[in-house]
Amino acid sequence: MKNTQPVTLFNLQKQHDSLKEEINKAALEALNSMHWLLGPKTQEFEASFAKTLNAKYCITCSSGASAIQIALIAAGVRKGDEVITTPFTFVATTSSVSLTGAKFVFADIDPKTYSLDPKDVERKITSKTKAILPVHLYGYPANMTEIMKIAKKHNLKVVEDCAQSHLAKCAGQYTGTIGDAGCFSFYPSKTLGACGDAGAVVTNSKEIADACLSLRHCGRSLGKSYEYSYESSTLRMDEIQAAILNVKLKHLKEWTEARAKVAKIYREKLAGIKQVILPPECPKGWSQSYYVFTIRVQDRDALSAYLKENNIGNAVYYPLPLYKQPCYAHLKYNAKDFPQTEAASHEVLSIPMFPELTEEEINIVCNAIKEFYKK
Repeated sequence: MKNTQPVTLFNLQKQHDSLKEEINKAALEALNSMHWLLGPKTQEFEASFAKTLNAKYCITCSSGASAIQIALIAAGVRKGDEVITTPFTFVATTSSVSLTGAKFVFADIDPKTYSLDPKDVERKITSKTKAILPVHLYGYPANMTEIMKIAKKHNLKVVEDCAQSHLAKCAGQYTGTIGDAGCFSFYPSKTLGACGDAGAVVTNSKEIADACLSLRHCGRSLGKSYEYSYESSTLRMDEIQAAILNVKLKHLKEWTEARAKVAKIYREKLAGIKQVILPPECPKGWSQSYYVFTIRVQDRDALSAYLKENNIGNAVYYPLPLYKQPCYAHLKYNAKDFPQTEAASHEVLSIPMFPELTEEEINIVCNAIKEFYKK
């Protein structure tokens, strides 16, 4: 029997409605303050977000993509350098590397966590390698313990892509604070989302922080009006987004805990379906943010279509690995070089996940998956 009650992949409306009055008030205050860029609301958010993550510095910018770009440059990445990263990510990860003038080099993923495989990272290091760019995909931390060992051994910088891992932890530390810098996206659908594009770099290095402050502001030398330390662009976050994020940041912990509760129910209800592999459980001292709840399944495309027919939102992150993207065809990557990424791209499926998801809605999703495999 076809399900008639829609269950969306994300539901931003519920969260926004619960904070609408406070968000509207904060946004209007920022608008009327005439401090539309780099004002007190931005300074407040930067201090609060840094404190939340136990980091020394937070530098806001226009997006998660621009955060990666300025963090890499601030960490010393230049034209001709190589940056090792994953092909199983959003294109902004690699395009941000290219915008620095450096070359990205792919390493394969761990088949359980979908993040960089440290062993393959080490195999890809050359004399030109300057940095490692792990992506904490789906909110599950990359193996930063091993990645940092490799970086130390080869004298490399580590810049973390934390677009999906707000408040996730690896060995007791928040993602974004383990490497030299961490890059966050506040795109509206993220666990901490603005009402538009926004991002930030967090770091414990004053040198990197000062460079990021300059780079987000056309490369302007700190304390100077028309003197430039870098050739850069306009990559600032606006004051209205900062005001909105100040309201939402107070709820990030409870939203993250709610996502974990949703994930726990999913695990219980989907356990035992032989065609479904659940996300890995975190070891002690680790935690995941559950930006999405991604399962690995047989007959993925057919299941996806069945769920959509039953009004259940779902998505594939990502169906086309970056080595297969038209914009990178000239690099002539071979899919055979990345067997784990290739396999995952045909099997992963993200099902509804947001803090306000009800148990009734979870039941609808799980029952539909069970029905599909019974057939």
